[in-house]
Amino acid sequence: MFSFLNRGLDYEPPKERLVMPTGKLLAYAQPHIMPYVVYGICTAVLAKIINPYQAYIFAFVLTLLTVGVYFAKGDYPEFTLKGLKLGDWLLAFAIGVVGIVLWILPYHFAWKVMFARIPVFGNENIYLSLTYGFEFAEDAFHKAQGALILLPSELPKSSYSAQILQVGAAQMKDFLHLNMDAGVLANILLAIRIAGASLMVPFFEELFSRSALTRFCVAEKYKEVPIGFYTKKSFLIAMGFFILSHPWWFVALIWGGLIFLLYYYKKSIPLCIFAHGVSNLLLGLYVVATGNYYLW
Repeated sequence: MFSFLNRGLDYEPPKERLVMPTGKLLAYAQPHIMPYVVYGICTAVLAKIINPYQAYIFAFVLTLLTVGVYFAKGDYPEFTLKGLKLGDWLLAFAIGVVGIVLWILPYHFAWKVMFARIPVFGNENIYLSLTYGFEFAEDAFHKAQGALILLPSELPKSSYSAQILQVGAAQMKDFLHLNMDAGVLANILLAIRIAGASLMVPFFEELFSRSALTRFCVAEKYKEVPIGFYTKKSFLIAMGFFILSHPWWFVALIWGGLIFLLYYYKKSIPLCIFAHGVSNLLLGLYVVATGNYYLW
């Protein structure tokens, strides 16, 4: 069924793993790590200090600059379009569309189930759920009749809600003394958020997870490992990282599986970036259209 795995790849993993000194390893992996770190600092740390939409401007600009510097130095040789045909791009597009539809549908039609909690040993603070990491209003959960499961009565809070967007736009307008309608500025901030998620995030996430992490699990000098080289260990570790880095872990498992199929089948980072970008663009448009900002 998966006869395409490692097909056409002339590579033999080292029998003994070479362990590089930490400093040397960090320098070696710097082009793949730094964009992720810069983005994370802006969206996870700076966003706690200033408005998240304002912090996202810094995330967009600084991450883009970071990627641009490494790209100009030729540090991403895996980003090559050589040999790709129209059919490959259509396949990646289809995977991006199908993947995000499967991501959205459960939350659109059964959000209570996706956020439901099953207490462990009767402790409501320790629970099993299909979604973790969200803040709810106090007493938002209630026991389903005749069951131990806890169901939410309202949606969770979101760092990128419409209200936070409007506040961020108003603050920027006042601070910068802009002669611009706050609504127009809010639309600009929203456009930056969608552009970042669609164009920038797929680039550095795929370079880190699919290109670097997956190959690093094969060999310390991962740049010598061919793109798309499969081992069970590298797949499970990289997949696990991807799932754990998303609070919507269950749908991330499905989406990640589709992207990994594309990665191992076509052995192309640009195709993975494209599929990822299609998914994120459609998700952004859905979020704006429905107001379901918790999916961001």
